[in-house]
Amino acid sequence: MRIKKMTAAFGALDNAVLEPGDGLTVITAPNEAGKSTWAGFLKAMLYGIDTRERDKTGFLADKTRYQPWSGAPMSGELQVEWQGKDITIRRFPTRTNPFGGFEAVYTASGDPVPGLTAANVGEQLTGVGKEVYLRSAFVGQGGTAIGASKELEARVAALATSGQEDVSYSAVERTLKDWRNRRRANRANGLIPQLEEEKSNLDSTLREMEQTRRRRVEAEQELARLEEKQREIQSDLEIWARLERHDLNRRYAEAYMEWEAAQANLPKDKPHPVFGTMSGEEAWAFAQEKQEEREAAEEENRHRESQRAETEKQYATGRQEMLMGGILGACMLLMVAAQLLASHWPLAALACAVVLCGIYCFFHGRKLMRHARDEQTACQPVPVPETGDLLNQAAEYRETLAAAQQARAAEAAARRRVDDLAAQGGQLFDTLEMLYPPAQSKAATAAQLSAVERELARVRDDLARTEGILTHMGGRSDIEARRGELDVQLTRRLEEYDALTTALEALSAANDALRQRFSPALNQKAGELFAALTGGRWPRLTLARDFSAQAAAEDTLPRSSLALSTGTAEQLYLAVRLAVCALTVPGAPIVLDDALTAFDDARCALALALLKEQARDRQILLFSCHGREAGWATAHDVPVIQL
Repeated sequence: MRIKKMTAAFGALDNAVLEPGDGLTVITAPNEAGKSTWAGFLKAMLYGIDTRERDKTGFLADKTRYQPWSGAPMSGELQVEWQGKDITIRRFPTRTNPFGGFEAVYTASGDPVPGLTAANVGEQLTGVGKEVYLRSAFVGQGGTAIGASKELEARVAALATSGQEDVSYSAVERTLKDWRNRRRANRANGLIPQLEEEKSNLDSTLREMEQTRRRRVEAEQELARLEEKQREIQSDLEIWARLERHDLNRRYAEAYMEWEAAQANLPKDKPHPVFGTMSGEEAWAFAQEKQEEREAAEEENRHRESQRAETEKQYATGRQEMLMGGILGACMLLMVAAQLLASHWPLAALACAVVLCGIYCFFHGRKLMRHARDEQTACQPVPVPETGDLLNQAAEYRETLAAAQQARAAEAAARRRVDDLAAQGGQLFDTLEMLYPPAQSKAATAAQLSAVERELARVRDDLARTEGILTHMGGRSDIEARRGELDVQLTRRLEEYDALTTALEALSAANDALRQRFSPALNQKAGELFAALTGGRWPRLTLARDFSAQAAAEDTLPRSSLALSTGTAEQLYLAVRLAVCALTVPGAPIVLDDALTAFDDARCALALALLKEQARDRQILLFSCHGREAGWATAHDVPVIQL
């Protein structure tokens, strides 16, 4: 593949165009002018942008880093010569991916290039995947050192095996170890431990099943014994119940007879001839009231009798006065007449005065008699009630009422007792069976029954649990069948484990043998390039499987790259890179972004001369911020592009 033209709307590049030469092209520009952006653009055009990357502290994902500064959509076009034909590759934004759109067409006709997609275009054009390309032909700033990679190791291992198998030892070893670990690594992931654990669990289940069955048989026997004992105790309690019913019926019959007797003793409800339906207190109050009325009448009669005697005295006095006045008046009248006839006027006047006194006495006596008669009329005796022994009758009546009340209370109490016993089930009729009390009291029998029932409940719970456990465990035949299957599987897995262990041992032995001749072509090529870069000072270079390198001068022991100066180490890394590119990606362009920064002028001149020689077979783009590369390129007829 050869790059002919690149057009980019990418980061700081605003529809910028870059047209490198066929071999080595030196592209110079000061820092922040877009050199690394062009390198990133080429990588993105070949392999796309991983949109799964996320920005982190101190790190920007490519989708963020290379957003065009102009605000335009991210897009680009790459024109290359591939397999003798010019093709144009375009990438552009889609709705969900800032650089996800893709097309590949023949430049002359615009027809789509068959087989090229956004996912495989880089691998198709360069011949290697992204991982190999970035670790070999693509050298970013400060990234000259080459690190271990399964994909790159597989490519190099293919050289050691004459290209027969594109696979790495570490990948095969990892796969075999994964397979073996899958069989026995830990209880969480290992198949063998899982089978052994399941087998052990089945053995435990079988043992537990046998123990559970024994417990079930024992529980069933205990249940039968307790149920028989429960029936015996319930029979005793039934006898106690029947005895209590007999006693209840007896007490009911006695209470019923007492009630009938109390009913017979109830008094007849008819009114009293004197007190009627009065209460005892009312009758007593009535009798007291009548007695008080009799006493009041007698007192009134005694008072009136006294008044009557007084009026009789007044009447006699008035009668006497009237009689004396009449007699005196008559006598005096006769005297007056005699004196008048005798003409004795003074005596006549005196006689008249005496007559007047007689008249007064007559009329005053008459008045007294009338008043006495009126008083006698008013002093007639009042009638006295006939009470007889009313108080005694009231007392007897009250006692009679109290006795009746007591009889009714006794009847009510007898009736309540009958009702209470009837509510308890008492009857007048009973059986004639002969019953004998059990040996234990009813309370002791009931307590024993409660204890037996609690024990029965516990045994039934145990039996239910054992039944549930046996049901959950399933059939013994199924478990034994599964155990036989596990034996077969475990035997097979153990055989697989042994086979994988043997394979790993064989692989390790083969790898040890391969290490003895690991990529001799790569070591030879890298050594030649390192010698050229160092002017022959370090003629030998040895690479380990993880691409760690050691350099050796004449008559000196090999030295690790970590012990070399920075410039020499960078020369070593560049030599390894060029050797890897020559052997693994011969057709892909090499991109070097400030890869010669750590070189002094002499080393830089040697490196440029080697790159020019390497550029005979491939395209090399060298980005640099120094003027010395451009000056050397101008002096040696190498194209120079100033950004």
